[in-house]
Amino acid sequence: MKKVKSLVKRLLGRPVSEAAPVTVDICSQTHNGFVVIGWYFADRVSDVGLVDAENAKLDYDLTYIDRQDVVEHLGRPAKGFQLLSTTELALSDIKLAVTLFNGLSEYLPLALVNADQFAMPSGTAESEIEITEQDVRERASCHYAIVTDTHAFLSGWIADENDTISGQLVTKKGRNLGHIVKQLRVGRSDVQDVLGEKVKWLNGFLVLIELDDVKVPEGGEIFFSIQHASGKEQRVAVQEVYRAEKEPMANLKRLLNAWMPHIAEHLDAHTLFKPIIDVLYPLDKTTQAKRVDVGGRVAKPRASVVIPLYGRYDFMRYQLSHFDRYDAYADVEILYVVDDPRIEDKVKKLANTLSYSIKHPFSVVYLKENVGFGKANNIGVKQASSEHIVLLNSDVLPKDSSWLADMLALAQQPQAGIVGARLLYEDDTIQHDGMAPMTVAEYPGLFFNDHPKKGWPKHLVAVPEPEPVSKMALLTAACWVMKKALFEEVGGFAPEYILGDFEDSDMCLKVLAKGYTNYMDHGAELYHLERQSQNLVESGSWKHNVTILNAITFNRKWEKQLNHLVQSGDNHHG
Repeated sequence: MKKVKSLVKRLLGRPVSEAAPVTVDICSQTHNGFVVIGWYFADRVSDVGLVDAENAKLDYDLTYIDRQDVVEHLGRPAKGFQLLSTTELALSDIKLAVTLFNGLSEYLPLALVNADQFAMPSGTAESEIEITEQDVRERASCHYAIVTDTHAFLSGWIADENDTISGQLVTKKGRNLGHIVKQLRVGRSDVQDVLGEKVKWLNGFLVLIELDDVKVPEGGEIFFSIQHASGKEQRVAVQEVYRAEKEPMANLKRLLNAWMPHIAEHLDAHTLFKPIIDVLYPLDKTTQAKRVDVGGRVAKPRASVVIPLYGRYDFMRYQLSHFDRYDAYADVEILYVVDDPRIEDKVKKLANTLSYSIKHPFSVVYLKENVGFGKANNIGVKQASSEHIVLLNSDVLPKDSSWLADMLALAQQPQAGIVGARLLYEDDTIQHDGMAPMTVAEYPGLFFNDHPKKGWPKHLVAVPEPEPVSKMALLTAACWVMKKALFEEVGGFAPEYILGDFEDSDMCLKVLAKGYTNYMDHGAELYHLERQSQNLVESGSWKHNVTILNAITFNRKWEKQLNHLVQSGDNHHG
């Protein structure tokens, strides 16, 4: 009971017994003010807002958030909120104004709560770009343009008084190349530090230019011609010009590192990036695949295990040792898909070394280019010889050999869709026991994947009896089993998710839409060293921002189905 109370307190901000009308989950400083996120009892409170020390109303944006989690825990109507205020006041001079249904108002002092959630991540654009003496003289800079055949994305700053920028992209001789179609003003405290406090914080800009049926000259000088409110025109040289398709990963970082989607204005501006991303990662992108068999091939396999590799490859040694140890895998095909040309030589060397100690045949499919998690699995499934496929992360290690037979037995049923496994941390606590949609306060209106009971000791999580199987709508692709024909029937993993997010949930919903039933096999247990198989590039805000963009894509595609899952009260179906 103490653990349950502690969990409720951590989730909801305070013990249930206090029953305060308002709870603040997050109060944090942004670069130009403060954000306050929380919830209130909807049967006691009619509205919330922000006021100064004299109780005068401040300017703020108010967004309401569904807090079904509070309703379920406390059994009372509740509503979530996000208050975003641009202000120079100190937090000690700001109060939360609470309007009650009884006609009274309460004014509550604020203090920082979970403030680190809104801290600027290290490695953002402003910390990487030097402000030169020429920039200071011109009071403006355009760091770079990312260019496609139809659009150009510009990033920079200007010490102006306008809320929005008017301008064009031009050549050195003044020929117009394109006009602004979307833009976002962003905070640049580094510019303030250099030019002084009189420069507004929102001096940065992210601008999308639509090109006027002309190509940006290769290697030529181009300029961002900006019109000031006074009518003056200022030409700012674009310091670097990058062709989008030549450096997809580097350009993705340049594109997203200054975006802060937890701010409502930034989240609303997500379409700013789409024309460039469509070129960086086109939906129809394919690549050459070369298969190398080590020790021959398994004849007529009852299952084909597809394991993508990116960044880390050393888990091959431990997985193959496991498969080689048990006779139960004698008729199982093992396929590794190397989705990272940088590690190809190292994988070849390791595969050759393992060929002397591993008797079980295995194959390695080498991809010429990185295509991402979904497409790498799609390629692997095409290479699979069995009628049943197992998708497995390289950092998932089975406890024993019993899991596969149990999962295959389920997957072979006529109406079976995807069969998922229980994944454990090394201390036998739950990592995955099925997934469910969840909301995150910073991103109102979006559903993300939740792992209910994550971190719980497995003996505290009930298992269905007599068979440890339940219907489950959403399952992680870190380990699942399904018919190859069904995988092909739904078109494999969808290509519109960048690098790797939400493809598994997307496919689960596609399978359900075809009338099949997804199952969770709680008795099939494997260890998952979560995300250790993903050694992408160095950390940075851009990686988190990719997840947010993928979440937007996922929610727009499956909004009706996700709302149905949430309204049904759990992740089960059927």
